Amino acid sequence: MQKSTARSLISKLAAAPLLAVAALPFSATADVLGGEVTVSYWDAAYSGDVTDRSSQDTIDLEDDLKLDGGGFVEFTAALEHAIPIIPNVKVRHIDLDETADGSISATFDGIAFSGDVTTNLDLSHSSAVLYYEVLDTFVSLDLGLEARIFDGQLRIEDKSGSNGVSETKIDDTLPLAYVAASVDLPLTGLSVGAEVSGVSYSGDKVMDAKAAVRYNIGLFLIEGGYRSMSITVDDVSGIDVDADLSGAYLTTGIDF
Repeated sequence: MQKSTARSLISKLAAAPLLAVAALPFSATADVLGGEVTVSYWDAAYSGDVTDRSSQDTIDLEDDLKLDGGGFVEFTAALEHAIPIIPNVKVRHIDLDETADGSISATFDGIAFSGDVTTNLDLSHSSAVLYYEVLDTFVSLDLGLEARIFDGQLRIEDKSGSNGVSETKIDDTLPLAYVAASVDLPLTGLSVGAEVSGVSYSGDKVMDAKAAVRYNIGLFLIEGGYRSMSITVDDVSGIDVDADLSGAYLTTGIDF
């Protein structure tokens, strides 16, 4: 027996400006066109639960399903420019796929589970951020919008094979507000900053926040900090979700 549920939530620059930028000396070009390419390692742990509204059974992600998180990798690229009106662009992708063996005694998604189960939770997603650099001094402030595109699932399978499989596709696209701020510490190469993407409406809430210290030397950067991503969703096809993924992360890359 298998049951599937799904829910959906809701550039091209002209050649002339780019040729003009390319013709400038490098020192001037750096002020007009810049960006960064980074890779991050996130050592994160799960907490939270899912509740079936019909049976009122609650399943703990960590204690019952044994989803304890792990090391996840994220790739990010950003491009900033000085062309008025046109926003800066940041794209990123993170693989948040974990499979674990646990044990539950509950009715979930219309299926009665009693015993050992294998769970796959995949919250992998890609993001595209369009933002404006409101401040660009020793204090930096970015404001924009993010489209976060999930391509994953929550799959719970009875290991005995007698009760079947519950499978919920996670293929939503979420519109999030985006804010990032940082402060340079003079003469040190260090900066401290924070970044938040989030949305809250109709009882649903998604929040992804991080705080970090960054060190730049020439074109290279290294950053360390803490990140927390939380998802609270009420009544998704009869299921309430309250999940959090948090932990320290390390980033390295180039800043040009």
